[in-house]
Amino acid sequence: MRKAAIAGVYTTEVGNLTGRTADDLILEAISGAAADSGLTLHDIDGIVGGRSPTPSAASAFPGYWSEMLGHSIRYHTTPDVASGGHCGNILHAALAVACGLANNVAVIGGGHRGGDRKAAVEKMASAHGEFDTSWGTLVPSWFALVARRHMHEFGTTSEQLAEIAVSTRKWASMHPQAMMKDPITIDDVINSRMISDPLHLLDCCLSSDGAGAMIISRAAQVADGPKKPVYVLGGAEDYSFRGYVSVCHDWLKSGALETGRRAMEMAGVKHSEFDMLGLYDCFTITVLRTLEDLGFCKVGEGGDFVSGGRLAPGGALPTNTHGGGLSWGHNYSGLAHAIEITRQMRGEAGPRQVKDVELALAHSQGGPLALHSTVVLSSVL
Repeated sequence: MRKAAIAGVYTTEVGNLTGRTADDLILEAISGAAADSGLTLHDIDGIVGGRSPTPSAASAFPGYWSEMLGHSIRYHTTPDVASGGHCGNILHAALAVACGLANNVAVIGGGHRGGDRKAAVEKMASAHGEFDTSWGTLVPSWFALVARRHMHEFGTTSEQLAEIAVSTRKWASMHPQAMMKDPITIDDVINSRMISDPLHLLDCCLSSDGAGAMIISRAAQVADGPKKPVYVLGGAEDYSFRGYVSVCHDWLKSGALETGRRAMEMAGVKHSEFDMLGLYDCFTITVLRTLEDLGFCKVGEGGDFVSGGRLAPGGALPTNTHGGGLSWGHNYSGLAHAIEITRQMRGEAGPRQVKDVELALAHSQGGPLALHSTVVLSSVL
């Protein structure tokens, strides 16, 4: 693992990008990340990421991306698990480079929603089984079930969930790309319109266009590159059931129990050593539950743990410092979180810079706590 390092990162603009295609955005991201690494597109010989429809060779992504780059590539893969795979993509790219399968692998994410808000909602609905789509248990409803169960078991409150949204917005207010920068309060969150009880509008992530890329290269090469290397010290994946289809499990347990433990064991680190976190945040409850299952607090204690600005600027555990899916933009969350960690470790975060970031964790989740991947990142070996 330590033979590979993050050499460059890039994020396009985010928001409602009418007139831009997914290809345009992702190619911009790859080009920008390559330039950030001191490389050109010709140097990129691997691609990890994307969701690849492959009924025939005509639609297979490896050949498609070789044409987009203008040359053949040596490596391509993707854990095709939607939002749950972004950190897994980073892990796979690092392993490929460390094993010599490729020299410079681009980890990609994002694109274009493919239409207006109505089209985006219809696309999200298609992720569900036929009866869910017809009768109403859609994405917010599943996570609302998680939140309501947590409230029932442990007395967690809407105000505690709102702490997460408020903290994230404070970080976003300092990011020039963020979609939502205006300050919000706990009252603003709990008084925003109800989406699926107990989740309010401001408990829910955004929907946005945009793309990002990360170049992972050989560590020895990155050491001589233009930017400070960031190393992938450990990682793990856990894919336990089909999200939104075979949802039959304990709402108070998730695959993060496994990925956090195994990733930290591989890296040889413990919870108290982390300087910051990047946690997938499709809803406020997702952050709270992930903190618990990763082991930063006990199950049931998440509400108290996130209170008092712990995750906010100046807090003890800075989390989602770019603004996350709740305020920055939601399109390739997980990869975007890891890109932000890389910028923090390089000291490139501007007014939101966290002092002396050396060790961080990024986590991706897909489905209602169904699909998980975690990576541990470090600026030192």
